Amino acid sequence: MKHRLGYMIMPLVAMLYIEEASAVPNQYYIGTDFIYDFNKVNGGPTFKMSNPQVTQEIDYPKNMPTAAINVGYNFSERLGIEASYQMSGRKDHKMYNVYSMNSQLKSETRYQSYGLDFIAYIRSTDKVDWLLSAGVGQYEFETKFKYTNGGTPVRKYTDKEDSLAPRVGAGIQINLDEYVSFRAMFRYVFIDVPGIDKMQEIMLGVRLGFSPFFYN
Repeated sequence: MKHRLGYMIMPLVAMLYIEEASAVPNQYYIGTDFIYDFNKVNGGPTFKMSNPQVTQEIDYPKNMPTAAINVGYNFSERLGIEASYQMSGRKDHKMYNVYSMNSQLKSETRYQSYGLDFIAYIRSTDKVDWLLSAGVGQYEFETKFKYTNGGTPVRKYTDKEDSLAPRVGAGIQINLDEYVSFRAMFRYVFIDVPGIDKMQEIMLGVRLGFSPFFYN
C-alpha cells in the first residue's frame, strides 16, 4: 500500500507547483469517454455446484470496452475535480462438456465504477492543455453463471467482487472551440480484485463547457 500512496502523492504534489494553465476558473462541464482497458489477469470467478460436483474457474477478460459520463468543475486555472460513472459492455464465455458430454457452463461478466479525480492543467497553448490526474474509483465486477445439462437449466449463480482503487493518469486536452474540447488520457488503476493483477485504461472523449475553456 505504501508504494501505491507514493504513486498517488507524486501527481498531487505536481498539481501544487504548476505555474501556468489555460483552464477557466469556476467553470462547470459535462463529458463522455470511450474507455478501453488492458488487464493482466491470473484467474477470476469460480462456479461451484454440489450435485453434480462441479468447480470451475474462469479468467476475467483481458480487455473490456466501457463508456463513461463525467461532471467536472475547475477551481482555478490549474486545478479541477471530476466525478465519473463508468459501465462496461458484457463479455460472454462458454465451456462445453464441463461434467458430462451434454453439459454447458456459460458466464457473462461486466463491471461498473464510480470515481472522483483531481485534474491538473498544464498549459501548452490556449488550445492545448497537458493533464495529470489522481483519484479513486469504486470498481464493481459481476459474473453471472448458467449451467445447463442437455439444454435443461440446472443452476444459476452470480459472483461479485469489488475494489476501492487509487488511480493516476496523464494525457492531453485539445480545445476545439470555446465550449467543446477533445480529451485523450492514459490511466493506471491500482485495483485489488482476485484474478486481476493490473488494470490500465486508454480514454478518448469530449467535454462540453458551460463557460469557455480558455480566455480570449
